[in-house]
Amino acid sequence: MQLPIRSNRPAFLLALVLIAAAARAETDLPVYTDQLNSGFDDWSWLPHSLNNTSPVHSGSFSIKVSPPANPSGWPALWLRHRNFDTTAYTNISFWANGGDPGGQVLQMRSMLGTNPQSIYLLPPLPSNEWRQFVVPLALLNAQDKTNFQGVWFQMHGTSETNPFFLDDIKLVATPVAAPVPPPMNAVTAAETPPREAESGWSAAAWCIAGALIAITLLLTWLIVMLRRSGLGTARALLPTPAPSPPQISLTSEAEPVADSVLKTRVLEASADPEAQALRDKMAIELAEFAKQSLVQGLYSQRSKLIEAQQKAQAELAELEARLSSLHLPLQERIRAYELRIGELEKELETRDEEMRHMTRATLLLVRERLEQEKAKDQTTSRFN
Repeated sequence: MQLPIRSNRPAFLLALVLIAAAARAETDLPVYTDQLNSGFDDWSWLPHSLNNTSPVHSGSFSIKVSPPANPSGWPALWLRHRNFDTTAYTNISFWANGGDPGGQVLQMRSMLGTNPQSIYLLPPLPSNEWRQFVVPLALLNAQDKTNFQGVWFQMHGTSETNPFFLDDIKLVATPVAAPVPPPMNAVTAAETPPREAESGWSAAAWCIAGALIAITLLLTWLIVMLRRSGLGTARALLPTPAPSPPQISLTSEAEPVADSVLKTRVLEASADPEAQALRDKMAIELAEFAKQSLVQGLYSQRSKLIEAQQKAQAELAELEARLSSLHLPLQERIRAYELRIGELEKELETRDEEMRHMTRATLLLVRERLEQEKAKDQTTSRFN
Protein backbone atom coordinates (compact mmCIF):
# COMPACT_ATOMS: atom_id res chain seq x y z
CA MET A 1 0.00 0.00 0.00
CA GLN A 2 1.38 3.42 -0.94
CA LEU A 3 1.17 6.15 1.76
CA PRO A 4 0.00 9.64 0.74
CA ILE A 5 2.78 12.26 0.62
CA ARG A 6 2.10 15.63 2.28
CA SER A 7 3.12 18.57 0.09
CA ASN A 8 5.24 21.31 1.71
CA ARG A 9 5.12 23.66 -1.29
CA PRO A 10 2.70 26.25 0.26
CA ALA A 11 4.78 26.53 3.43
CA PHE A 12 7.98 26.87 1.40
CA LEU A 13 6.49 29.61 -0.81
CA LEU A 14 5.19 31.46 2.25
CA ALA A 15 8.68 31.40 3.78
CA LEU A 16 10.20 32.85 0.60
CA VAL A 17 7.60 35.65 0.53
CA LEU A 18 8.24 36.58 4.17
CA ILE A 19 12.02 36.61 3.71
CA ALA A 20 11.73 38.74 0.56
CA ALA A 21 9.44 41.23 2.35
CA ALA A 22 11.88 41.55 5.23
CA ALA A 23 14.78 42.11 2.82
CA ARG A 24 12.88 44.93 1.07
CA ALA A 25 12.04 46.56 4.41
CA GLU A 26 15.71 46.60 5.42
CA THR A 27 17.00 48.23 2.20
CA ASP A 28 18.28 51.81 2.45
CA LEU A 29 16.95 54.30 -0.12
CA PRO A 30 19.70 56.14 -2.07
CA VAL A 31 19.04 59.86 -2.63
CA TYR A 32 22.34 60.92 -4.24
CA THR A 33 25.14 58.61 -5.43
CA ASP A 34 26.88 60.37 -8.35
CA GLN A 35 23.37 61.52 -9.33
CA LEU A 36 19.90 61.95 -7.86
CA ASN A 37 18.12 58.62 -7.45
CA SER A 38 14.82 57.09 -6.32
CA GLY A 39 12.62 59.86 -7.79
CA PHE A 40 14.38 62.81 -6.09
CA ASP A 41 14.66 66.07 -8.09
CA ASP A 42 16.79 69.20 -7.80
CA TRP A 43 14.65 72.16 -6.69
CA SER A 44 17.51 74.23 -5.25
CA TRP A 45 17.83 78.01 -5.44
CA LEU A 46 21.51 78.73 -4.78
CA PRO A 47 24.72 78.19 -6.81
CA HIS A 48 25.60 74.50 -6.85
CA SER A 49 26.71 71.58 -9.03
CA LEU A 50 25.62 67.95 -8.95
CA ASN A 51 28.64 66.82 -11.03
CA ASN A 52 31.58 68.02 -8.96
CA THR A 53 34.69 65.86 -9.55
CA SER A 54 36.84 66.85 -6.57
CA PRO A 55 36.65 66.14 -3.75
CA VAL A 56 34.37 63.06 -3.78
CA HIS A 57 33.65 60.59 -1.01
CA SER A 58 32.89 57.67 -3.34
CA GLY A 59 32.19 57.17 -7.01
CA SER A 60 32.94 59.90 -9.57
CA PHE A 61 30.89 62.94 -8.52
CA SER A 62 29.75 64.86 -5.47
CA ILE A 63 27.51 67.91 -4.83
CA LYS A 64 29.32 71.25 -4.59
CA VAL A 65 27.43 74.12 -2.92
CA SER A 66 28.73 77.71 -3.23
CA PRO A 67 26.77 79.90 -0.78
CA PRO A 68 26.47 83.55 -1.84
CA ALA A 69 28.38 86.09 0.23
CA ASN A 70 25.27 88.24 0.79
CA PRO A 71 22.38 85.78 0.76
CA SER A 72 18.80 86.87 0.31
CA GLY A 73 15.65 84.79 0.34
CA TRP A 74 17.19 82.04 2.48
CA PRO A 75 18.86 80.14 -0.42
CA ALA A 76 18.82 76.37 0.01
CA LEU A 77 19.82 73.10 -1.62
CA TRP A 78 16.47 71.30 -1.90
CA LEU A 79 16.45 67.61 -2.85
CA ARG A 80 12.71 67.12 -3.47
CA HIS A 81 10.45 64.10 -3.83
CA ARG A 82 6.70 64.07 -4.41
CA ASN A 83 4.65 63.07 -1.33
CA PHE A 84 6.74 60.22 0.07
CA ASP A 85 5.96 57.76 2.91
CA THR A 86 8.81 57.62 5.47
CA THR A 87 7.31 54.87 7.64
CA ALA A 88 10.02 52.37 6.61
CA TYR A 89 12.92 54.74 7.43
CA THR A 90 14.41 56.20 10.62
CA ASN A 91 17.40 58.40 9.66
CA ILE A 92 18.91 60.40 6.83
CA SER A 93 22.63 59.77 6.32
CA PHE A 94 25.11 61.81 4.28
CA TRP A 95 28.81 62.70 4.06
CA ALA A 96 29.96 66.33 4.18
CA ASN A 97 33.29 68.10 3.56
CA GLY A 98 33.92 71.75 4.51
CA GLY A 99 36.77 72.24 2.06
CA ASP A 100 39.33 74.88 2.96
CA PRO A 101 39.15 76.27 5.64
CA GLY A 102 35.88 74.53 6.66
CA GLY A 103 33.89 75.56 9.71
CA GLN A 104 30.57 76.18 7.94
CA VAL A 105 27.47 75.71 10.09
CA LEU A 106 24.58 74.14 8.18
CA GLN A 107 20.94 73.83 9.10
CA MET A 108 18.50 71.23 7.80
CA ARG A 109 14.73 71.32 7.29
CA SER A 110 12.31 68.73 6.06
CA MET A 111 9.37 69.57 3.81
CA LEU A 112 5.94 68.12 4.60
CA GLY A 113 3.69 69.06 1.74
CA THR A 114 4.41 72.75 1.15
CA ASN A 115 5.38 73.50 4.76
CA PRO A 116 9.02 73.66 5.88
CA GLN A 117 9.53 72.16 9.33
CA SER A 118 11.64 73.30 12.29
CA ILE A 119 15.38 73.92 11.91
CA TYR A 120 17.96 71.28 12.89
CA LEU A 121 21.53 72.58 13.32
CA LEU A 122 24.60 70.55 12.37
CA PRO A 123 28.05 70.84 13.99
CA PRO A 124 30.65 72.88 12.04
CA LEU A 125 31.93 71.06 8.95
CA PRO A 126 35.50 69.67 9.04
CA SER A 127 38.29 71.17 6.97
CA ASN A 128 39.31 69.14 3.89
CA GLU A 129 37.89 65.98 5.44
CA TRP A 130 34.80 63.85 4.86
CA ARG A 131 32.61 63.21 7.88
CA GLN A 132 29.39 61.18 8.07
CA PHE A 133 26.26 62.72 9.59
CA VAL A 134 23.26 60.58 10.61
CA VAL A 135 20.22 62.70 11.50
CA PRO A 136 17.07 61.02 12.91
CA LEU A 137 13.96 61.83 10.89
CA ALA A 138 12.19 62.44 14.21
CA LEU A 139 14.40 65.50 14.81
CA LEU A 140 13.30 66.82 11.41
CA ASN A 141 9.63 66.06 12.25
CA ALA A 142 9.60 63.71 9.25
CA GLN A 143 9.29 60.26 10.84
CA ASP A 144 6.25 58.15 9.89
CA LYS A 145 4.94 60.84 7.52
CA THR A 146 3.14 60.25 4.23
CA ASN A 147 3.68 63.72 2.69
CA PHE A 148 7.47 64.00 2.96
CA GLN A 149 8.79 66.17 0.10
CA GLY A 150 12.51 66.12 0.69
CA VAL A 151 15.04 68.07 2.72
CA TRP A 152 16.74 71.50 2.65
CA PHE A 153 20.41 72.24 3.31
CA GLN A 154 21.04 75.92 4.20
CA MET A 155 23.74 78.11 5.72
CA HIS A 156 23.03 79.13 9.29
CA GLY A 157 23.45 82.74 10.34
CA THR A 158 26.71 84.46 9.37
CA SER A 159 29.00 81.41 9.40
CA GLU A 160 31.70 80.77 6.82
CA THR A 161 30.41 81.02 3.22
CA ASN A 162 33.17 79.12 1.39
CA PRO A 163 32.01 76.16 -0.76
CA PHE A 164 31.18 72.85 0.88
CA PHE A 165 30.52 69.38 -0.54
CA LEU A 166 27.93 66.62 0.02
CA ASP A 167 27.97 62.98 -1.12
CA ASP A 168 26.34 59.56 -0.58
CA ILE A 169 22.99 60.83 0.72
CA LYS A 170 20.45 58.13 1.65
CA LEU A 171 17.46 57.32 3.84
CA VAL A 172 18.33 54.60 6.36
CA ALA A 173 15.77 51.81 6.61
CA THR A 174 14.23 50.72 9.90
CA PRO A 175 15.94 47.49 11.05
CA VAL A 176 13.47 44.58 10.89
CA ALA A 177 14.12 41.14 12.33
CA ALA A 178 13.99 38.42 9.67
CA PRO A 179 10.79 36.32 10.00
CA VAL A 180 11.16 32.69 11.03
CA PRO A 181 9.93 30.43 8.20
CA PRO A 182 7.30 27.82 9.10
CA PRO A 183 8.46 24.21 9.68
CA MET A 184 8.56 22.11 6.51
CA ASN A 185 6.64 19.18 7.99
CA ALA A 186 3.66 21.17 9.28
CA VAL A 187 0.59 22.48 7.50
CA THR A 188 0.34 25.65 9.62
CA ALA A 189 3.04 27.51 11.52
CA ALA A 190 3.10 26.88 15.25
CA GLU A 191 1.98 29.70 17.44
CA THR A 192 4.78 31.71 18.93
CA PRO A 193 4.87 31.29 22.70
CA PRO A 194 4.44 34.45 24.71
CA ARG A 195 7.64 36.27 25.48
CA GLU A 196 8.87 35.65 28.99
CA ALA A 197 9.66 38.54 31.25
CA GLU A 198 13.24 39.66 31.08
CA SER A 199 15.43 38.24 33.81
CA GLY A 200 18.15 40.09 35.64
CA TRP A 201 20.53 37.22 34.96
CA SER A 202 23.00 37.71 32.18
CA ALA A 203 24.07 35.08 29.69
CA ALA A 204 27.27 34.48 31.66
CA ALA A 205 25.29 33.75 34.84
CA TRP A 206 23.16 31.20 33.01
CA CYS A 207 26.30 29.50 31.68
CA ILE A 208 27.75 29.29 35.19
CA ALA A 209 24.52 27.83 36.57
CA GLY A 210 24.45 25.23 33.79
CA ALA A 211 28.08 24.27 34.48
CA LEU A 212 27.37 23.82 38.21
CA ILE A 213 24.34 21.64 37.49
CA ALA A 214 26.40 19.49 35.11
CA ILE A 215 29.15 19.08 37.73
CA THR A 216 26.57 18.10 40.38
CA LEU A 217 25.10 15.46 38.08
CA LEU A 218 28.58 14.15 37.28
CA LEU A 219 29.46 13.83 40.99
CA THR A 220 26.17 12.03 41.69
CA TRP A 221 26.83 9.59 38.84
CA LEU A 222 30.37 8.86 40.10
CA ILE A 223 29.13 8.19 43.65
CA VAL A 224 26.45 5.81 42.37
CA MET A 225 28.97 3.92 40.21
CA LEU A 226 31.47 3.67 43.08
CA ARG A 227 28.83 2.24 45.39
CA ARG A 228 27.68 -0.26 42.78
CA SER A 229 31.26 -1.45 42.28
CA GLY A 230 31.65 -1.96 46.04
CA LEU A 231 34.50 0.51 46.46
CA GLY A 232 32.39 2.83 48.56
CA THR A 233 31.30 0.21 51.10
CA ALA A 234 33.22 0.13 54.39
CA ARG A 235 34.53 -3.31 55.33
CA ALA A 236 35.98 -4.56 58.57
CA LEU A 237 39.53 -5.91 58.57
CA LEU A 238 38.36 -8.99 60.47
CA PRO A 239 35.32 -11.11 59.75
CA THR A 240 32.23 -10.33 61.79
CA PRO A 241 31.99 -12.67 64.73
CA ALA A 242 29.22 -15.18 64.39
CA PRO A 243 27.36 -17.09 67.08
CA SER A 244 29.30 -20.05 68.36
CA PRO A 245 28.28 -23.06 66.34
CA PRO A 246 27.85 -26.42 67.94
CA GLN A 247 31.07 -28.12 68.75
CA ILE A 248 31.68 -30.20 65.69
CA SER A 249 34.98 -31.60 64.84
CA LEU A 250 36.34 -30.16 61.57
CA THR A 251 37.67 -32.48 59.02
CA SER A 252 40.74 -31.82 56.98
CA GLU A 253 38.54 -30.70 54.02
CA ALA A 254 36.89 -27.77 55.98
CA GLU A 255 40.16 -26.14 57.04
CA PRO A 256 41.25 -24.99 53.55
CA VAL A 257 37.81 -23.40 52.97
CA ALA A 258 38.01 -21.28 56.16
CA ASP A 259 41.53 -20.15 55.29
CA SER A 260 40.50 -19.04 51.77
CA VAL A 261 37.57 -16.96 53.12
CA LEU A 262 39.81 -15.21 55.64
CA LYS A 263 42.42 -14.42 52.99
CA THR A 264 39.76 -12.97 50.69
CA ARG A 265 38.42 -10.68 53.45
CA VAL A 266 41.93 -9.47 54.31
CA LEU A 267 42.76 -8.69 50.61
CA GLU A 268 39.53 -6.73 50.17
CA ALA A 269 40.21 -4.75 53.33
CA SER A 270 43.74 -3.93 52.19
CA ALA A 271 42.37 -2.56 48.87
CA ASP A 272 39.97 -0.13 50.59
CA PRO A 273 42.57 2.58 51.46
CA GLU A 274 43.54 2.92 47.78
CA ALA A 275 39.89 3.31 46.72
CA GLN A 276 39.34 5.88 49.45
CA ALA A 277 42.42 7.81 48.34
CA LEU A 278 41.16 7.74 44.72
CA ARG A 279 37.76 9.06 45.78
CA ASP A 280 39.34 11.84 47.84
CA LYS A 281 41.59 12.88 44.95
CA MET A 282 38.68 12.95 42.48
CA ALA A 283 36.54 14.99 44.89
CA ILE A 284 39.34 17.55 45.36
CA GLU A 285 39.92 17.90 41.59
CA LEU A 286 36.19 18.26 40.84
CA ALA A 287 35.79 20.87 43.58
CA GLU A 288 38.77 22.84 42.21
CA PHE A 289 37.34 22.65 38.67
CA ALA A 290 33.94 23.93 39.86
CA LYS A 291 35.60 26.78 41.77
CA GLN A 292 37.70 27.83 38.75
CA SER A 293 34.66 27.70 36.44
CA LEU A 294 32.66 29.88 38.83
CA VAL A 295 35.47 32.44 39.23
CA GLN A 296 36.10 32.65 35.47
CA GLY A 297 32.38 33.08 34.77
CA LEU A 298 32.01 35.84 37.36
CA TYR A 299 35.12 37.63 36.06
CA SER A 300 33.84 37.44 32.47
CA GLN A 301 30.43 38.78 33.55
CA ARG A 302 32.07 41.65 35.46
CA SER A 303 34.27 42.54 32.46
CA LYS A 304 31.22 42.66 30.16
CA LEU A 305 29.31 44.87 32.59
CA ILE A 306 32.26 47.28 32.91
CA GLU A 307 32.67 47.41 29.13
CA ALA A 308 28.95 48.10 28.65
CA GLN A 309 29.09 50.89 31.27
CA GLN A 310 32.10 52.49 29.58
CA LYS A 311 30.45 52.39 26.15
CA ALA A 312 27.27 53.88 27.58
CA GLN A 313 29.21 56.73 29.22
CA ALA A 314 31.07 57.39 25.95
CA GLU A 315 27.81 57.57 23.99
CA LEU A 316 26.28 59.93 26.56
CA ALA A 317 29.40 62.11 26.45
CA GLU A 318 29.18 62.27 22.66
CA LEU A 319 25.50 63.27 22.83
CA GLU A 320 26.23 65.98 25.43
CA ALA A 321 29.16 67.32 23.36
CA ARG A 322 26.95 67.49 20.31
CA LEU A 323 24.16 69.30 22.13
CA SER A 324 26.68 71.68 23.71
CA SER A 325 28.19 72.55 20.33
CA LEU A 326 24.75 73.41 18.95
CA HIS A 327 24.02 75.87 21.83
CA LEU A 328 20.40 74.77 21.96
CA PRO A 329 17.89 76.19 24.46
CA LEU A 330 17.18 74.08 27.54
CA GLN A 331 13.78 72.93 26.24
CA GLU A 332 15.35 71.77 22.96
CA ARG A 333 18.00 69.83 24.92
CA ILE A 334 15.28 68.12 26.96
CA ARG A 335 13.43 67.21 23.77
CA ALA A 336 16.63 65.78 22.25
CA TYR A 337 17.19 63.60 25.34
CA GLU A 338 13.57 62.37 25.21
CA LEU A 339 13.92 61.44 21.53
CA ARG A 340 17.14 59.56 22.25
CA ILE A 341 15.42 57.66 25.08
CA GLY A 342 12.67 56.63 22.66
CA GLU A 343 15.25 55.34 20.16
CA LEU A 344 17.07 53.37 22.86
CA GLU A 345 13.82 51.77 24.06
CA LYS A 346 13.11 50.61 20.49
CA GLU A 347 16.65 49.26 20.11
CA LEU A 348 16.32 47.40 23.41
CA GLU A 349 13.58 45.22 21.88
CA THR A 350 15.64 44.20 18.82
CA ARG A 351 19.19 43.85 20.17
CA ASP A 352 20.75 40.56 21.16
CA GLU A 353 21.65 39.75 24.79
CA GLU A 354 25.17 41.18 24.69
CA MET A 355 24.18 44.48 23.01
CA ARG A 356 21.10 44.72 25.22
CA HIS A 357 23.33 45.28 28.29
CA MET A 358 25.06 48.26 26.65
CA THR A 359 21.76 49.70 25.37
CA ARG A 360 20.17 49.34 28.83
CA ALA A 361 23.15 51.07 30.48
CA THR A 362 23.02 53.93 27.94
CA LEU A 363 19.27 54.26 28.50
CA LEU A 364 19.74 54.59 32.26
CA LEU A 365 22.43 57.26 31.85
CA VAL A 366 20.37 59.27 29.35
CA ARG A 367 17.33 59.08 31.63
CA GLU A 368 19.44 60.31 34.54
CA ARG A 369 20.74 63.18 32.40
CA LEU A 370 17.17 64.02 31.32
CA GLU A 371 16.08 64.26 34.97
CA GLN A 372 18.98 66.63 35.66
CA GLU A 373 18.01 68.86 32.71
CA LYS A 374 14.37 68.90 33.86
CA ALA A 375 15.52 69.86 37.36
CA LYS A 376 17.49 72.76 35.86
CA ASP A 377 14.42 73.82 33.91
CA GLN A 378 12.24 73.81 37.04
CA THR A 379 14.85 75.81 38.98
CA THR A 380 15.10 78.37 36.17
CA SER A 381 11.31 78.67 35.92
CA ARG A 382 11.01 79.16 39.71
CA PHE A 383 13.55 81.98 39.79
CA ASN A 384 12.04 83.65 36.73
